[in-house]
Amino acid sequence: MIYEVYIDVLAVNNFLADLAALLAVNLFRRRGIRALRLLAGAGAGTLCSSLLFAACQSPAAYLLLVHFLVNPAVIYFCFREKSKQDFFYDLCVGYFAFLMIAGVVEWLYAGGFGLVSYEMAVGAALLLLPAAAVWLRRQAKNREKYLEVTISHHGNQITLRALADSGNLLKDPYTGKPVSMIDRAVYEAAYGAPQSMRLIPYESLGCRHGLLEAVTIENLSYVSAQRTDSVKGAVLGLADHALFEKKTYQIIMNPQENVTGGRNEKDG
Repeated sequence: MIYEVYIDVLAVNNFLADLAALLAVNLFRRRGIRALRLLAGAGAGTLCSSLLFAACQSPAAYLLLVHFLVNPAVIYFCFREKSKQDFFYDLCVGYFAFLMIAGVVEWLYAGGFGLVSYEMAVGAALLLLPAAAVWLRRQAKNREKYLEVTISHHGNQITLRALADSGNLLKDPYTGKPVSMIDRAVYEAAYGAPQSMRLIPYESLGCRHGLLEAVTIENLSYVSAQRTDSVKGAVLGLADHALFEKKTYQIIMNPQENVTGGRNEKDG
């Protein structure tokens, strides 16, 4: 069997596929690389691949050089990652995007019963891939908003699901510590009615002035950015159960506890 390959068609296909893969990496990894560098990277990769295709007598050698030399070089040129781990992540996302493009094109073109031309299939794949990257990134970002929190107090330990809320900036005016909110019903079910508490003034939407009952617990720990942080003497505000009703979390964390990159108050 003899295959006829048109170098111009191959170059255009490679350029579009490389550009879409680089765009997917840029969107999913939130790298913020300028479009000009992505275009230059896709163009350089296409040029090198075309030259190798013309020079290599063996298809296997061509594929090995492209996948293990050209594509990693293009990824490095575009994103200039400083760590091997980040470079590896970029490479994996890029290859996953490339496979997605090939799969979508094959599915639309071969399964289109002649109604979808090859050019239409390629165009649809290039539009779907960035949209899928944005959607996946948003899903990952939404998952990052939640974390597991472990409270240790009075010899009893409970683990709850928490929401990392960047809008909760309440501080205890007496100690200067950030105040996280917990469902009063959950707290009292684990530790009973608080014997010692204080009132913290606050303002919120629909309530210009209010007083929040708060307690100081022995220890609060949570996992954030692949590490475990522990806060001794953390302050918890006891919020009405209605605030958490029909929610999947029982605590609203204060970002100043470092769950979203803020400062972590650790007192002995």
